[in-house]
Parts: sequence; structure tokens; C-alpha cells
Amino acid sequence: MKFIDILKITIPVALAYIPLGMAFGIFAVSYEIPWYFATLMSLIVYAGSAEFLIVAFIISFASILEVFIAIFLVNLRHFFYGISILNDFKNLKGFSKIYSIFGLTDETFALLKLVDIKSEEKQKVYPIIIALGHLYWVFGVFLGSFFRQFLKFDSKGLSFILTALFIVLSIELYNKVEQKNIVIISIFISIFGLFLPDQYMLIITLLISASIFILFKERIKI
Repeated sequence: MKFIDILKITIPVALAYIPLGMAFGIFAVSYEIPWYFATLMSLIVYAGSAEFLIVAFIISFASILEVFIAIFLVNLRHFFYGISILNDFKNLKGFSKIYSIFGLTDETFALLKLVDIKSEEKQKVYPIIIALGHLYWVFGVFLGSFFRQFLKFDSKGLSFILTALFIVLSIELYNKVEQKNIVIISIFISIFGLFLPDQYMLIITLLISASIFILFKERIKI
């Protein structure tokens, strides 16, 4: 697979990450976080919603323990979907494997599951897709934070870009998979999650999903 083909695959992620990264950059600088610190955070931390939380904790002088617990809970979902991609990562070696684990996000995970990549090409293609997602995010944060001092920008509504991306990826994934019952189960679990407290919704629905798919793996035919 040529680089230009890989680049085309990641366009939906770019269209989401760059504007949303800009929104984070604007948000960070609005609270007197230096543009270079916001950009560096996006490069090293690279955790999307967790980065927004970190800024909120910085301006509220939260303790390191509070920051650790909050970030751990926000990113706990990675433990669940990371397990399902272990087989695809087993042939990665050295830095490529370490970086791919570090750089895997919700959106790149969905993209890797959606696109058809030959087994012999995964070792080369996966790290590039993940790195491009990282690059889009860092570039967006840099643009937003650097130009915040020159431009007034209303970031209201930009958060929906990520929701729109997930809707598109979900529809494409639904059209691709043969086991439609997985999608139906996921929809019911999502509806159930709407009735849960916001702070517990994600972890509870993830636990329910993991339990169902583990206990009824053969019947569901995952």
C-alpha cells in the first residue's frame, strides 16, 4: 500500500482532529497556558479529552493524585478495546510496536478495524495510520494555540465534529461486518447507558459489553 493511499484513508480523522485540536489549543491559551506548552502536551500526552481535563486541573490547582485518578478513569476504555487489537499488533516490532500502543486512539482504532489491510502490510501500515492521526492532532493544537493571540475564534460546536466522525465510522463498520447482532447489542447497551449517571456511564457500559461478548462469544460469533 502506497503512502498516498494510507493518507487518503486517514482523511476523515484529519477532518476531525485538526479542528478539534484547534479548539483545544484555543481553550488552553484562553486560560493563559503558553502555546508551546499546549503543543508539547498534545505531542507527549496525546489523550484528547484528557488534555482538556489537564488544563482544567492546572487552572484549579488540583493535586497530582486527583489528576492521576481522573485521567486513569477517562482513559480506562483503552484497556477494553486495546485487547481486541492485540493480534494485529503482535507482528509489530521495536519502536513501531511501542509507539502504536501509545498512539492508538478511539478514532484510529475504529479506522484500523474498518479498512481492509493485507496481513503482510499491517506491520508497515498500522504505525503510519496511527502516526498520521497523532500528527493531525498536534498540528491542530499548534494552529489553535499559536494563532489564538491574533484571532478571535468561537469554538462552540466543534466538539460535535468527533461525534459526527464516530457516526460515519459506525455506519461504515455496520455495512462491513456480517454479524449484525453485534451492532444491535451495542445499540441496546448505548440506550441503557443514557439512563446512567454521566460519571459512571462509560465504565459501566464498557464492563457490560465486555462481559456479554466474553460470556456469549460463540453464540454472538465475534
